[in-house]
Amino acid sequence: MSPRGKNIIIALLLIVITFGVYWNVRRNSFVNIDDPQYVTANPFVNQGLTFKSVGWAFRTTFFVNWHPLTWLSHMADVELYGLNPRGHHLTSLIIHIINTVLLFFLLNRLTLGPWQSAFVAVVFAIHPLGVESVAWVSERKNILSTLFWFLGIWAYIGYVERPRFIKYAAVFLSMAVGLMVKPMLVTFPVTLLLLDYWPFKRFTVQAGLARVTRLIFRAIVEKLPLFALALASAFVTYEVQLRAYAVQPFSQLPLGKRFATAAFSYEQYLRKMALPYDLAIPYPYPDTLPPLSVFLSVLLITAITVAAIRLRQSRPYVLFGWGFYLITLLPVIRFIQTGREAIADRYTYVPIIGIFIVIAMGASDILSGIFPGNCFKKYVLTSAASITIISLAAVTWVQIGYWRDSYTLFDHSIKTIEGNYMAYNNYGAAFLEDHNPEKAVEIFNKGLQIKPDSPELNYSMGEALTRQGKFEEAITYFSRSSTLMFFDGEAVLNKRYGIVLLKDKDYAEAVSYFKISLSIHPMDTEVLNNMGIALMGLDKPEEALEAFSRGVAVAPDSATLRFNKGLALKKAGRLSEAIHEFEEAARLNPTSETVAKTLDLAKRQAAGL
Repeated sequence: MSPRGKNIIIALLLIVITFGVYWNVRRNSFVNIDDPQYVTANPFVNQGLTFKSVGWAFRTTFFVNWHPLTWLSHMADVELYGLNPRGHHLTSLIIHIINTVLLFFLLNRLTLGPWQSAFVAVVFAIHPLGVESVAWVSERKNILSTLFWFLGIWAYIGYVERPRFIKYAAVFLSMAVGLMVKPMLVTFPVTLLLLDYWPFKRFTVQAGLARVTRLIFRAIVEKLPLFALALASAFVTYEVQLRAYAVQPFSQLPLGKRFATAAFSYEQYLRKMALPYDLAIPYPYPDTLPPLSVFLSVLLITAITVAAIRLRQSRPYVLFGWGFYLITLLPVIRFIQTGREAIADRYTYVPIIGIFIVIAMGASDILSGIFPGNCFKKYVLTSAASITIISLAAVTWVQIGYWRDSYTLFDHSIKTIEGNYMAYNNYGAAFLEDHNPEKAVEIFNKGLQIKPDSPELNYSMGEALTRQGKFEEAITYFSRSSTLMFFDGEAVLNKRYGIVLLKDKDYAEAVSYFKISLSIHPMDTEVLNNMGIALMGLDKPEEALEAFSRGVAVAPDSATLRFNKGLALKKAGRLSEAIHEFEEAARLNPTSETVAKTLDLAKRQAAGL
């Protein structure tokens, strides 16, 4: 069989294996961590691809990032599938399969050999650490940015083989587009320098120190436009997160602890790669890092680094793979602390490719030394690879099942990670969304027993108590959540204060809090709707109409906003306009008896009946 035919068959097998292992993802729902903000409750994404939503995608830094192509990707899914989660999951799976096949052809083109390339690609495709990136709709940005990362490397291979401006432009464009999906590509230029070292061998030690220095300097200068792009992206991302209070200052987290956390994280990812039995989301920061654990982590990272450097001539792929792992993880290793997670499975999607390359190439080299006979070596490698693939596939299949919905996901996280107060928060929120505040309160209480000062849990408890009509208790818990580090914490908190006061019929105070919330997020439709209701309670239909109209402008397909706008119009004496809004509400929510009765009554009044 020709090499081309063999590669096509391998690629087809990769597609079949990946699709088969991830087949059950089609049954999964959206989950209540980030999916509401990215898709289900995002009024712009819910519009699909419109001029307004596309413009918003390029302007907004909502959710502490500027990633317009991520928003466009979700909007395109809404355009195709609406809010049916099956379609959104299918898109993510297709992108993951494309990444897998592209990785195989990339590695094969980089002379790793078809079977080593196939092994790396299939392990990348089915490793349990990848489940979070593929099975979580909100992580579309991770797999989509990786696609452009791989395309950029493909273009760079062509550039190295035959340098041309158009080929360099393709590299630059791939990186630029990838950064518009996720800023993880800031390390892309450094990975190209690693490729220059191996397998391209654009600079070698044998050339002499002076010549090697010149060659390295030339390679760096060659990539200055890419470094400039990475620097610009890093600056924008840092500024956005800093202004949103999503970055912990050095005064709160000293330099020494940041180094300790980084070393510990590098070691934890390696362990989870080798033994992926306790995967969950999220992983809260530990209150303290045991000194012995930190010491052993530093020792392990140092030992591997020294070994990789010592093997740089005889086994250059070791330094390449290890360097690839260290460098590509650098943006998310928490040296610059953002968020409340210690580590996250999704961060390994690209970095562990470097480790897989070391394993694939190293196993072949080691066995060649132990078993000079080629046939026996192939037998051992094939058996080991088969056992590895089957084992990973089985664990991944189970892990995908945990992402079925918010209940299964966070129940698993609570059972897997001891003291996972963050998982209690999302688990309780699932019951709250299903109108079971009593069960939610029970779960939030368990989380608060672990971490009484958790802003998220205090906020969620306030929400649950509000649903139960326990307004004074709710205010107490909301007050304890005032240290929320969310990018929109102040807006959210004022919104919840307003809702509590609205339910307590303190309309004037509610309006004052809603105004503060809207000063931060002027297009929050929930706030606009509630402020309109409060203004109606104050007998100010014209002001209420303005609030409802602003909400309809943002979410024209909201039956609730249309209906409430109709009520305000009717109260203002504009009956014909009110009927139009009631008709729109009836079209959008044809099963609502309240809307139907109100529309019928309005028509009767208009006819003088």
